[in-house]
Amino acid sequence: MIVVTSAHDNQSPSARRPTITDVARAAGVSIAVVSYALNGRPGVSAATRERVLRVADEFGWRPNAAARSMRSGSRSVGMVVDRAAGVAGRANGVLEFVTAAQDVLAPRDVALALQIVGDAEQAVETSRRWWAERRFDVMLVTDVLDMDPRIEVLRRARVPAVVVGAPAAARGLPTVWYDDAGAYRRVGDYLLALGHRRLAAVTGPAALHRTGQRAGVLAEVVRQAGGTFVHEPTAGTLEDGAAAVRRLLTSTTPPTALVLDGDETAITALDVARRSGLEVPWDVSVVAASDSSLCRLATPSVTALPSVQAALGRAAGEAVLTLLDGGELTDTTIPAGSLAVRGSTGPRAR
Repeated sequence: MIVVTSAHDNQSPSARRPTITDVARAAGVSIAVVSYALNGRPGVSAATRERVLRVADEFGWRPNAAARSMRSGSRSVGMVVDRAAGVAGRANGVLEFVTAAQDVLAPRDVALALQIVGDAEQAVETSRRWWAERRFDVMLVTDVLDMDPRIEVLRRARVPAVVVGAPAAARGLPTVWYDDAGAYRRVGDYLLALGHRRLAAVTGPAALHRTGQRAGVLAEVVRQAGGTFVHEPTAGTLEDGAAAVRRLLTSTTPPTALVLDGDETAITALDVARRSGLEVPWDVSVVAASDSSLCRLATPSVTALPSVQAALGRAAGEAVLTLLDGGELTDTTIPAGSLAVRGSTGPRAR
C-alpha cells in the first residue's frame, strides 16, 4: 500500500514535490483508487489503471520509500540486465556482483530482484513499467551504455536509482564505479615496459561506456609510445571472443600482446593461440581484465587485474541502503588494483 507522507496538499504541485493527492485529483479518482492502481490490486478497471499510471508518470510522482516500508514491510531493489550487453560471457561476474549486493541488503530485509531482457529497448520499457507500477523502491543500473536511455527515463521520472558506472555516463545520478581508465593504463604501461608495441584489446559490446573508456586509454598509451593498437569489440559471448582473437592472431601484422575483458575470454585466447601454432607468452602475451581461479589454474597461468565485482556489489548495496534511509549519496570509486603477473606475459620475442 502507498502511504501519504506530505501534510501540505494545499500548495500547488509546481511549488512542491507532487503527492498522491495531486495524482488523484489530476486523474479524477480517489486516493484509494490511485493506491490500488499503483500497487496492482484488483478492483480498478484497465482504463482507470492506465490513466492513473500515466498521470503519475507525468507528475514524476513516487512514494516515500521509508514511509512505504512502514506499511508494506520489506523493501526491494529492481535490477534489469540487458542480455545484449554481453552477460553470457561473464555470468560468473554478474553472479558475484548480485551475491555481494544481496549480502549487504539481506540483513536489512531488502530484497534484490533481477530480470534479464533481450535488448536495451526492453530494458527501458521494463524499468519504466516497474516504476509506474511502484514495484521497487530503488533501481540498480548496470552495464551502462553511452547515452543510456534507461538513465534518461529514470532521471525524468525522478526515480531513486544507483548507477554502477562512471559519473560521466550517469548524468547526475549517484554512482558506484570502477576506475577502468586507471586499470587499463596500468596494463598498457606494463606491456610497453616489456617491449610490446603491437597491442590489441578484445572487449564487450562497443555501445558499453566502459568499452570506450578501456579502449581509449589503451590506444592513447600505445600511441604515445609510438606503437600500434587494434580494438576488437564483440557481442560479449565466448564464441565472438574466440573469433576476434583468431582474426587478430592470423592477420598480416598480429599483435604481440592481447588484453581481454574477462577471465573466460582470456582462457579462450590461450586455446586459440595454441590452435594457431603460437606459444604463450613467447609469441603472444595475454592479460585478463578480471582475475579468477580459471586464470590461476590455466596453463600457463594468466596475468590479470583483480576482480572487482564483489567490491562493486557491496558498494552498490551500501548506496541503496543510504538512499532508502534518506541519506546523502556521493559517488563511490573502486580503485584499480595491482596486476597479478603470471606466466602468460613476457618480454616481446618477435
